[in-house]
Amino acid sequence: MSNKIKDANELLNGKSISIPEIQSIYQSLIKQYEGLSIEIVDSVESNDYVRLSHLLARRKKLQTALDDIKSLHEDELITQRSVKERIANALKTSAEVTESKGEDALIKITNILEKVNHSTHSIASKTLDLSTKTISKGNQLNHSVGKFFVDKTSKGLSKLADVFNKQ
Repeated sequence: MSNKIKDANELLNGKSISIPEIQSIYQSLIKQYEGLSIEIVDSVESNDYVRLSHLLARRKKLQTALDDIKSLHEDELITQRSVKERIANALKTSAEVTESKGEDALIKITNILEKVNHSTHSIASKTLDLSTKTISKGNQLNHSVGKFFVDKTSKGLSKLADVFNKQ
């Protein structure tokens, strides 16, 4: 008789699932949910809004399932997964994402700095060349002016000497 009642109860309320199975399902859903976070970030970065829309819908379904399981079996799940473990898993996931994205960002920054360094070197080289040419031209003009004054001075002194000699 109890078997018939149990079978009838399972038909009306669904099959009874053990606590370890519920915990396993819950863990699987959490891992899927955490994986979606990374995919969502990737889809935003690649401007793939169709994929983003699908991922957000999937995340909402996973969140609903997690909330339902948590509301039905909160006591069993809390003892299974401690707060420290959740924090550790979140930090680990965050570190993995940061490592992969951080290395890409570091490479981009390094490339930009190399381009800036090359541009600065090029500008400094051109400025130095221009300064050298300007100084050289100034020296040539100074030499020409000096030569002109020396020439005029010597001709003037020569004429002055001729004037004194004639007297």
